[in-house]
Amino acid sequence: MTRDLVPAAVALLQKGIRIERLFGPEHGVDGSGQAGEAPEMAADPLTGLPAHSLYEKTPDELAALIAQVDTLLVDLQDVGLRYYTFVSTLVQVLGAARQRGVRVVVLDRPNPLGFAVSGPILQPAYRSFVGMLELPLRHGLTLGECARFVDPGVEVIPCDPQAAFGPEALPWVPPSPNLPNLESLWLYTGVALVEASAASEGRGTALPFGLVGAPGLDAARLARRLNELGLPGVRFRPTFFTPYFSKHQGQRCAGVQVHRVGPPTDLLAVGLALLGALAEQGVAINPDWLQKLLGIPFTPDLLEPEQARAHTHRWAAEARAYAQAQLRTCWLYPRPNLAF
Repeated sequence: MTRDLVPAAVALLQKGIRIERLFGPEHGVDGSGQAGEAPEMAADPLTGLPAHSLYEKTPDELAALIAQVDTLLVDLQDVGLRYYTFVSTLVQVLGAARQRGVRVVVLDRPNPLGFAVSGPILQPAYRSFVGMLELPLRHGLTLGECARFVDPGVEVIPCDPQAAFGPEALPWVPPSPNLPNLESLWLYTGVALVEASAASEGRGTALPFGLVGAPGLDAARLARRLNELGLPGVRFRPTFFTPYFSKHQGQRCAGVQVHRVGPPTDLLAVGLALLGALAEQGVAINPDWLQKLLGIPFTPDLLEPEQARAHTHRWAAEARAYAQAQLRTCWLYPRPNLAF
């Protein structure tokens, strides 16, 4: 979208740019697909252009699709987190474009989480589609800078990296259905780790990543346990909800709502604390998925809520050092001192 909410493809066509076809990542060209979905469509309803999904395609399929154009414009609103899959699609596209000799131009957009970095740095052994680059989990890069991390020579049309999102600034257009507003994005930073459990992370409700729970839990006990940890910037209240899709569809769940009571903080500690408190009530944890999300090996102490802040503090220090030593070569924009 433009800042006036004109779809980018429409705006380019209005300026006389010849567009052959549209490609889409996870969630599809029109953004309607849920997690793990990318609806196929014959044509984009807004422009009439042929449309293709790049999601879950083999390298050969990707290369064949991209070979249909001579220049590929990458215009995606990333969210600044390694496990959000737009960067993974970008990595695959850059590889396919090199294979077929297709020019790639990245139309950069601001990172809504800013330049700050935190979280563990992905270890190569845990590379997956929810983590393809050796970056901190909250990487502090724009999509253009991620592209330069992969290929220093890639063409990037820069943005204003300090531009803010909000009612009086840039409009927030959901890049996927479960990030409807900036509050959901802030929560997603850590609560997304609940995906690695049998509990609902609020998908299928009006508060994705704001509600966490499962059938049969003791909601009051869960809220009390989490509030006792004194995690900065958040409070938990017992609540009950029924997801209309995703985990526990149609079942009454007991759990907590995560409330922000202060400035945004590092939510990874909250995500780990939630997993630990859920495990204490017998909720199954999927270590394989958790280590893919985090990009590091699973160890049992990750589920000890009291240890969550120690882990996240250490990771944040390591991420800052890594950014200064390894990521600065791909930076397109000056970093304010407060980010490091």
